[in-house]
Amino acid sequence: MPERQVLVQEGAKKRDRVLAPDIGTAWRWIGWFGLVLAVVGLADFALAWYPMNWGSPEWEFGTVTASYSGLPLPTMGLLALIASAVARGMRWQIVVLAVGLLGFALLLYVGFAVFLTTVPMALGAVEGVPQLGIKKAIVKTTVLALAFPGSYVVAGWLALRHVRRAGR
Repeated sequence: MPERQVLVQEGAKKRDRVLAPDIGTAWRWIGWFGLVLAVVGLADFALAWYPMNWGSPEWEFGTVTASYSGLPLPTMGLLALIASAVARGMRWQIVVLAVGLLGFALLLYVGFAVFLTTVPMALGAVEGVPQLGIKKAIVKTTVLALAFPGSYVVAGWLALRHVRRAGR
């Protein structure tokens, strides 16, 4: 008995043909979408810092906490941009993005250092149930501060290493 094919449409029309893959176009689209995500995410990041109110522990605590909480969007955008640049062999884009990632990581580490100076004040400002929210914000910001800037350093370093090795 001949095997019968299941879930196969017989007599498929010519308009249902599969297109030839276009990897270059796909990576350009990923790059453009990454640019949109990065711009929107970094604009949100910048707006969290405006207007600046250095010296106010409440502002410093809240701003750094909000900044770290908003990092997933620009992170996806920046890494889509750098992946697109690597896939398309765009040396200058890889270098600019890698240096940008390293600089952003440094900025985030400085922000986290400022945040750590506000933690005792934040813990002492409230008691009881509201203190649980402060403790959660501290833990979340600390976890994000360990994950994101470290990832940026690794991605930037790997990108620069890729450029150096590819240039040989």
